[in-house]
Amino acid sequence: MRTFFVVAIAAIFIAQTACKQEGIQTEHGYRFINHTDKGGQKPQPGETVLFHFEAFIGDSLMGSTRKNFESPREFELPTADKLPKRVPAVYDALLLSGVGDSVTIYETIDSFLQKFIPPALKDAKEVRYEIVLEKIVSQEEIQQKQAEEQRKMMEEQKLGEEAITRAAGVATMVKATAADYKSGKLKSKLTTTPSGLKIMIVEQGSGEKVKQGEQIKTHYYGVLTDGTHFDDSFSRGQALPFAAGVGQMIKGFDEGAQMLNHGGKAYLFIPPALGYGAQGQGTIPPNSELIFYIELL
Repeated sequence: MRTFFVVAIAAIFIAQTACKQEGIQTEHGYRFINHTDKGGQKPQPGETVLFHFEAFIGDSLMGSTRKNFESPREFELPTADKLPKRVPAVYDALLLSGVGDSVTIYETIDSFLQKFIPPALKDAKEVRYEIVLEKIVSQEEIQQKQAEEQRKMMEEQKLGEEAITRAAGVATMVKATAADYKSGKLKSKLTTTPSGLKIMIVEQGSGEKVKQGEQIKTHYYGVLTDGTHFDDSFSRGQALPFAAGVGQMIKGFDEGAQMLNHGGKAYLFIPPALGYGAQGQGTIPPNSELIFYIELL
């Protein structure tokens, strides 16, 4: 009798473990496994959450918040009346997770997902998402964030208006500097880097040094060496956003921006090889040396 009882208990334990490993089917047909089930608070539709995820096809990592963004993703869980026709697997996974839980959910690769699958993985049948629910964001935190975003927007608007007001003065200053450069008056003030970029730093800037990959904003005024204007951000009142050092800008501009701190100002004298080269660009003739005045925000 005792032996039967022990065997029965063991059988129940094995069955429960197997069920946990196999997971459950979610409301929208996805296979879901909760590896931890810590009993934490679960989010509700309409709430905002922070979560980390990794997306795999087989052993191939397709995306990761930790690797690609270094911070969790923020996501507002839509209510039933706002759900898209094709409900994403991540939505179901988050609603079934408690804060702190580590879960897996599988999504079959249908015709919609197939468009985003690399050719080498075209025969794959499913995507696996590994998800950790970090936090349910409170309404107070959301309101504080909205207020901060509003403050930043107002500040950027003010800076934009100031830039437009300054545009004419900046134009005069840059053209005068271009004339001095062409006549050789600036030789003692220039630093030439190994790449061939010449830079004249006006202010190094009191903020942090620009880091590779960092999203930055800069105002700029660009002319040819004869002073001919070809583009600027001041007259638009909108600083240029870009990720530093990842190839989004011409090489000379990218290199020069990374030599400054936030708040820095400089003139960049960019040879054709670090600019638009033999092909030119728009109103910029082929093989043109470029002069940029830049201000990092």
